Amino acid sequence: MKKVILSISLGLVVASVSAQVVNSAKIHISEGALVSFGTDVTNSGEITNNGKVHLKGDLKNNSKIVSKGEVVIDGTTPQTISGTQVVEMSRISVENDVNLQTPVSISEEVSFRKGIVSSNNGSALELGDNASQNGASDLSHVSGSVKKTGNSSFEFPVGDGSSLKSFQVNKMSGNTLEAQYMAQNPLEVSSELDYNVEEINQTEYWVLKSNDNNSVDIKLNDNSELAYLKGGVWVKDNRRMEVSNSNKEGSIFTSGKGRVIPKEIGVWPNPTQGEFNLKLTGMRDTDKISVDITNQDGRVVMKMDGTVKQLRKAYSLPQGMVTTNLTVRVINGTEAMTQNLILNR
Repeated sequence: MKKVILSISLGLVVASVSAQVVNSAKIHISEGALVSFGTDVTNSGEITNNGKVHLKGDLKNNSKIVSKGEVVIDGTTPQTISGTQVVEMSRISVENDVNLQTPVSISEEVSFRKGIVSSNNGSALELGDNASQNGASDLSHVSGSVKKTGNSSFEFPVGDGSSLKSFQVNKMSGNTLEAQYMAQNPLEVSSELDYNVEEINQTEYWVLKSNDNNSVDIKLNDNSELAYLKGGVWVKDNRRMEVSNSNKEGSIFTSGKGRVIPKEIGVWPNPTQGEFNLKLTGMRDTDKISVDITNQDGRVVMKMDGTVKQLRKAYSLPQGMVTTNLTVRVINGTEAMTQNLILNR
């Protein structure tokens, strides 16, 4: 094993290092310099890169890397980035398959050209506030975890290693989101569909995790409708998806097909001799509602509060009431729905 200490400070100098590099001191690559490491690199000292570096072997980082220049991952066989320390770089270009066994943090840009970046929850590709990505395709993306911090919209370049399955998050709140694509049937997570969800995709889903509480807008790359898991039920509504740091498993979403069911109430039999059923449609079973029944004078003769599931039932009017016209009113949020009911005794 050969120890190499390299310092290149002349502009437009090309250096090629083919022996295994085990660095316990300093490697300094100045602006304008071009260096190609043709073999594995173990860093136990300090590497400073202000130029352009081609990595053609594995990188094991156990110390400090300061890279304000560009790093190109372009070996001829799959590569690995590992070590005890996070690898911090400004710009990288992915031109070969690479497996991340330690986090890689990017401050400016990731360019996907050719090759899959494999990662997991403990070794994500991390992009900072001002970092961007470009060029993601079926041939080059992340199969695993991608983290992004910031306020701007961002398209997560995730996929399954053979197909890009990216999605865009809008209105990020400055916190860190971690995304991952799962080529698995979401019905295996839960088979419960909400009242306004006709069907969901049965081959894939995505997971978003947060280091804080976020409320985000999500757009799939094929512009399909979205369904997300809420309380064990696949739901679809106009509200933004909540991503909470209290949910260790993350927030799960997939594509789905919705159906429009108008909010309606109904009573039967009508006229009634005292007992009637209340129909409630277009509302979730868990929605909190109130039901009140008033007489012709506007006096409330019955009032109930609860969930749709609890109040979708049979009712009995007070025994002392005589033939009259009544009004059944259901309040769901800011909406009020009424239905006339005739008591015939």
